[in-house]
Amino acid sequence: MSGFRLYHAAMASVLLAGSLAMAPAARADDDETAPRSNVNNVQLQKELAVLHFKPDAAGPACIDSLKELHKTQDLLQKEQENTRNQDLTVAEDVLESDFETSIEACAEDVEKLCETHNPSSDLRAACEKIDSLPSKDVQAAD
Repeated sequence: MSGFRLYHAAMASVLLAGSLAMAPAARADDDETAPRSNVNNVQLQKELAVLHFKPDAAGPACIDSLKELHKTQDLLQKEQENTRNQDLTVAEDVLESDFETSIEACAEDVEKLCETHNPSSDLRAACEKIDSLPSKDVQAAD
């Protein structure tokens, strides 16, 4: 395996593990600073659950979007700790946008993995939990 491919697989594993762990802060229903939409978080978690079976299936666009998502989450967490900052709403908007971007960027990788011949029962179950993936036509229109 080439050095780039090994790095790519390692980076995907780290980002996927981190993304799967990020859900508690975003799921806090009673927290006023939680993202306004849990739908994107739930959808991304479903996609990442599929990619967890083969982290190196995550392409560069997916990995880059997850990096940006993590940066925004870190920024938002810092903003939440400093309650005097008035840019919290903007940071939440950016985070929601980053979730949408990651969903779209990872959708093709997830779809390819879900379409593999004779997937394991766990992978098949994870794929079945995904309600829908953004269509290629919708992505091209953006």
